Amino acid sequence: MTQFYASQNNWKTITYLIVRVGLGSYLLIHALINLINYDEFIQMAVQYVPEGSELGFLANFTPIVPLLEFFIALMILTGLYARKSLIWAIALGIFFTALFHYTGDIQTALTHSYTLILKVGLFYTLYYNKFSADYYNLWTTHQAIELEMKEKEEQEEKKKVMDSLLGL
Repeated sequence: MTQFYASQNNWKTITYLIVRVGLGSYLLIHALINLINYDEFIQMAVQYVPEGSELGFLANFTPIVPLLEFFIALMILTGLYARKSLIWAIALGIFFTALFHYTGDIQTALTHSYTLILKVGLFYTLYYNKFSADYYNLWTTHQAIELEMKEKEEQEEKKKVMDSLLGL
């Protein structure tokens, strides 16, 4: 099992868990607030991207952002498809950091930059993601493969015994 993730519960796996759950919780709360106050979110988003600007096409994608954030946060929180969800979270973080810098909202851009640093850190230390749904899926798959290999070896052993008995 050591080929999958860290085999022992050490400070790195515990730290990874705390950061992943903390970041996932923060992102989930942020997404839920945007979903609950959806009309306010849309009005605020329109302020950043007015229709007449060169970024006006982004207004078409604005309605799906809270839903996308919600699912990415949920996947990071549970550790399900952690690598892919972190890639999407990093991509969204880079986009929104650049957008807020472009529009002049430096405080919001800095907030997104801080979470972006955490996302990149989690992505590059994915090896320590032992307490997650991904690890459980890998572990059960590994157990099933080991069981299948053991049964195959037993069948081959039985076949050798049968062949040797038939040869007598």
